Amino acid sequence: MGSLTPEIRKRIVKAYKKGYRIKDIAAIFGVSRWVVWKWRKRAYHRGVDSYRSRSQRPHRIHKKVTQEIENAVVVLRDSFNWGTHRIALNLWYPPGYIHHLLTAITGSEWHPVRISRQTVNTILKRHRRNGSPYERNKRDWKYFRARKPNGLWQIDIKGPFLLDGKRLYALIIVDDHSRFIIYCKLYPSIKKEEIITALRWAVKHYGYSKRLLCDNGSQFKSNDLRCWCKTHKVLYEPAPPYYPETKGKVERAIRNLKEEYLILDKVFENTSLLLDEYIEWFNNVRYSLGVEGIPSSFYYEC
Repeated sequence: MGSLTPEIRKRIVKAYKKGYRIKDIAAIFGVSRWVVWKWRKRAYHRGVDSYRSRSQRPHRIHKKVTQEIENAVVVLRDSFNWGTHRIALNLWYPPGYIHHLLTAITGSEWHPVRISRQTVNTILKRHRRNGSPYERNKRDWKYFRARKPNGLWQIDIKGPFLLDGKRLYALIIVDDHSRFIIYCKLYPSIKKEEIITALRWAVKHYGYSKRLLCDNGSQFKSNDLRCWCKTHKVLYEPAPPYYPETKGKVERAIRNLKEEYLILDKVFENTSLLLDEYIEWFNNVRYSLGVEGIPSSFYYEC
């Protein structure tokens, strides 16, 4: 079909009009009978383009990726610096605050849409936002992970930061095996008493950890914390100074807290009241690329 020129198509029609059989015409020109029938029928519609190939473009094109979806992808990229996989997940199953953000962007109620990572990357490429800004400094890291849940807890402090007009700190404990957030609360100040109280709460709800990894802050160097760990047979492990990569899991969780939760202070009032909802979403809904799954499914694994 595609190799036939308009002149050959015209000769096929002329041969038919002279009385040749369709089977013979197909054999002479090396085409199928359907081709002969097609151009015989097309010849009745006279005009300049009678024997030219018509465009196969459909009359109506229903685009799945609308302008609203493109705007949502770009805003999620600019606001949270997420990759293609996380953007696609939040477009399909957005938590409450993301749903509110997307509704405000599009100007109408957001309806979840499922698109592929390739489609997200195409949109980002069109707007010159694809690729990692850290790609040039990419290194091959040695990956460490505790073998079982509660094999190692990482603990650290984020702050100070402004939230709801207050100067606050966040104390966070993360399970090394699953990236599950064991504990996360906000404080106006954090001392050794708050840390021991937090560990007691975590032990009451999740059991004891075999090891506790912390940095060399003054709150973690107290003898009270060392005595608590020794009493409960928890191995106390301070990280080497000036080497935050040792406790990379909790550092990543702190970064997520900053990019996904603290940024909500620009949109919502009383953001501190949303912390429990964020932790619930982080542990039970949010897909973690570090473990390639939901943190709670790895923490509660049999």
